[in-house]
Amino acid sequence: MLMSGMYPWQNGVVNNCHETRQDSLRHDIQCFTDVLCSAGYETAYVGKTHWERNDALFDINENYVGSTSAPGGNRFNPYDTYIPPGRGRHGNDYWFTCVKDVHKDPRVYSNDPLRIDGKKDGEQHRPKIYSPLLEADVLIDYLKNTKGKRDTSKPFCAIWAPNPPHSPYGSEKDCDEMAYREHYKDNSSDELLNRPNIAESDAENLARAKKSMPFYLANVTGVDKQFGRVLQALEASGEADNTIVVFTADHGEMMGSHNKFGKLVIYEESFCVPFMIKYPGLTKHRLEDLMLGPVDIMPTMLGMMGLKSRIPETVEGKNYSHEIITGVWSTQPKPKSALFLGYNNKFKGVRTDRYTFQIDDAGEQLLFDNEKDPYQMNSLAVADIPQADADFILGELGRWLKESNDPWYRERMFEDRINYG
Repeated sequence: MLMSGMYPWQNGVVNNCHETRQDSLRHDIQCFTDVLCSAGYETAYVGKTHWERNDALFDINENYVGSTSAPGGNRFNPYDTYIPPGRGRHGNDYWFTCVKDVHKDPRVYSNDPLRIDGKKDGEQHRPKIYSPLLEADVLIDYLKNTKGKRDTSKPFCAIWAPNPPHSPYGSEKDCDEMAYREHYKDNSSDELLNRPNIAESDAENLARAKKSMPFYLANVTGVDKQFGRVLQALEASGEADNTIVVFTADHGEMMGSHNKFGKLVIYEESFCVPFMIKYPGLTKHRLEDLMLGPVDIMPTMLGMMGLKSRIPETVEGKNYSHEIITGVWSTQPKPKSALFLGYNNKFKGVRTDRYTFQIDDAGEQLLFDNEKDPYQMNSLAVADIPQADADFILGELGRWLKESNDPWYRERMFEDRINYG
């Protein structure tokens, strides 16, 4: 959604790009970096991709051969994969990707032979380095341009997608060990696990959360440290005042809250993520209550970059650049809710300024009043809230499902409850 500005049912990725699925970001659409490349930008992608279909196109040494026939026919990872040059890279000229959820042993593929011991694009490199540190070094080198990786007469866009703080986080080998030792090793688990909804965890999950939390936070700090290094390099390059910087994430981490780990649920810990923009000279510090969706990121950023006229017609999100820059919302109102799409098309929901609502494919519902119950510990029935609020929530869910061309809308799932309009 971030890359395409389109909902899953249109962009081709309705689930994780797993070896058992056919999901793949469509090659025939213009994504964010396609637009920038055609507009004359130097483009770079560093880190995790996770948008290409995972076919068995590798040899036994995990090098890409592009065929399922011998010596191909192998995979090295069930989820992410290497993307060869061509449309699958969506206009990204400089390519440095780290594959697999092993933070200190990433499988690296790049078109920069100087960074992978002279290997070719598609040959695997295993530097055995904490991946955020490695990727930050790559980005700093790209900004300094000491090896002429980009044309400095052109504007540039660099996207960095670090794997951490994604799992695993079970020991020092999974994180920035210095951050762990300095900040978290001697902290009590009660101090780190301070959300009251963690008390709902059973003994086994609570023990897992107590063990995992210090290493998870060390990964958060590790990424933060490396992001700071990249920002310092941007300052040193002289381009900081002429560069938009965006910081966001794709999901949160439950870490034992509500007896759950990971993502894929509508609870605040998983669903709500940061979105921070630094645009020197045009934006001032403020907190904004805009419920920005992933499909809105591409058109909004193109608008902020002065490329509004290049937003593809396929984009389904909204361009909020004018409103974010000016702070004036008189011509385009803020959305009144945000859409939640749960795992494997089984859950749908909305988050409003006050309520969180979810319904699953069996008709079971969750409803939380986040003003009165910020840790979402007491699920309500729809009949428990004012009728006007209930009508609004069910109407917003129906509107989003219709707008996104969701299968539930096409099949009119639960139309006795969801108001599709």
